Amino acid sequence: MKETVKNILQKYINISCETTIIVGFSGGWDSMCLLDIMNKLSKEYGFLLVAAHLNHNWRGKESEAEKERCLAFCEENDITFISDTLAEGLKASELAAREMRYDFFKRCAEEFEADAILTAHTKSDNAETILYRIIKGTGLNGLEGIREIRDLGGFKVIRPILNFSRKDIEEYCIKNELYPNNDSSNANTKYARNNIRHNIMPAIKLINPNIENSLITLAEIASGNNKVINELMENIEKQITIGDKWLTQNFLILNSAIKQHFVYKLLVKNDLEPSFSKIQELINFITENQKSKTGKTLSVTNDLWLFVSHKYTYFVHADNYKKIEEEVTIDKIGTYTINNQYKITIEENKEKPEKYPKAISNKAYADIKKEYFPLTLRTRRNGDIIQPFGMQGKMKLKKYFINKNIPEHDRDKILLLCKDKEVLWAIGAGVSEKLRAADIPMYRIEMETLKHE
Repeated sequence: MKETVKNILQKYINISCETTIIVGFSGGWDSMCLLDIMNKLSKEYGFLLVAAHLNHNWRGKESEAEKERCLAFCEENDITFISDTLAEGLKASELAAREMRYDFFKRCAEEFEADAILTAHTKSDNAETILYRIIKGTGLNGLEGIREIRDLGGFKVIRPILNFSRKDIEEYCIKNELYPNNDSSNANTKYARNNIRHNIMPAIKLINPNIENSLITLAEIASGNNKVINELMENIEKQITIGDKWLTQNFLILNSAIKQHFVYKLLVKNDLEPSFSKIQELINFITENQKSKTGKTLSVTNDLWLFVSHKYTYFVHADNYKKIEEEVTIDKIGTYTINNQYKITIEENKEKPEKYPKAISNKAYADIKKEYFPLTLRTRRNGDIIQPFGMQGKMKLKKYFINKNIPEHDRDKILLLCKDKEVLWAIGAGVSEKLRAADIPMYRIEMETLKHE
């Protein structure tokens, strides 16, 4: 097993004395086996091995005792140990547990600047996952099961014992005199995966004793077919995407199978379970809101939304809703920064520009009357108004944004150059009539995004 694990790791990372590897360590059979193998390899190569243990705090004293046994094993074997205990009362669900574990692993990887995170998924886990997805409803991509490697926020998550069955793991632990934890919750069949493991799989084995290998073979076939499909889809994808956005109307003319493929990829990219029902829900939402000019949003998770307008479809993350609260006073020409994120420069202009920037530009030429100073650089507030370029009257900024087809989640990110409640320039959206320039504009104004090392 050690050679197999080593060969899999060397496919993805360079193993040396400068390497740091995190192993998710519950203390159960699978993770005990993996950590023991990695400990032997660390003695051979000299890399830093870190065991990361998350106490979900669902089983009180039992969970605490498991943590202590994990710590004792690591101390006995000179393995760096890091742990965290979740607050009591958190939702006890398989999905919540998975999300919290990976969040913990990522924090550990960041702290130790790890080269990889290892999890102890086995062939048996993979077979159960494939069966679970079949039961819940999945497509060809879902049949691929657990991948040998995946990305977690820039860190590699590798499953080096994925080719070994639960029986192989147990034999290794017994042979090497390892004494794993026996998590009592693993016997609780109210959890779907435990039900599959203890009830459904044994029943299927009465029909096909080799069901695990059959499901893994199915996954390999699905993976091969997906490679062919993905190559064919590349040209189609170029026709419907601009960066991370889809052209809504181009997406809608695709046939249903191709639509499902694109939505599946979107869910996987955002680390979401790609069930058929969820895929269909998103496709239906896109179809129902394809004519919306300012766009509609559908909550997918607590910090993720699907945005759909007549032009674009894309995912919006919670960061897109963070409003800049800082307010900067501009009392004369010069350079100013806001939120340590943007820089705005106002300088005198003495030449007629070859052409004026478009309304959506972050650059403008303007005449700013002396009485306008001091100005304010900020984001929108209740009661803001603007006199659109070329118009005599004023309107609420909200209506202005609606007329400009600016999505709701983008409005709080737009910086405004204001005189009290009146917006003189909505940067990237348009200039007020109040700043209409003469033949040779008085000022050149430009906003830049600051780059941080």
